[in-house]
Amino acid sequence: MLKIIKQVSILVLLVLILIFPYFVFGQTMKGGLEQLGGASGYSTNVTETTVSAIAGTAVSIFLSILGIIFVALMLYGGYLWMMARGNEEQVTKAKELIQAAIIGLIIIIAAYAISFFIFDRITRKTLTKPGGGGGGSVVTEPVCGEGQELRGGDCQNIPGYDN
Repeated sequence: MLKIIKQVSILVLLVLILIFPYFVFGQTMKGGLEQLGGASGYSTNVTETTVSAIAGTAVSIFLSILGIIFVALMLYGGYLWMMARGNEEQVTKAKELIQAAIIGLIIIIAAYAISFFIFDRITRKTLTKPGGGGGGSVVTEPVCGEGQELRGGDCQNIPGYDN
């Protein structure tokens, strides 16, 4: 029992060490890049983070964690196979573990590909069409009255127009 607790705690520590840079370097890079851009003469107007960017980051972190789990399962399966020492029962257990890890990876990649395809189509439809998601059409320019024309985004009287 003590051996299992020791192995699990080592695995948890390794996973935390691999995930830790996501949380540490994520905050400091933005400030450093803004300073570098400002010193180089570039505009450093930073827009707010959108929901889609946050979701993309969350999916990226989730897939990274699943990739780490896949590698750990593959290493554990290979370890079991090497330590089987001719024991067919252990070799079969190791093969099944490796097969399950590969099938899980295929399912995860397929789910990611499907969701990426669907979200890509949805964002293209809703973000490129002015009407958006089924509402009325959106007026992008002001409508000027008779004797007025649009100049610089504002309606102004046309000189010499008499009505």
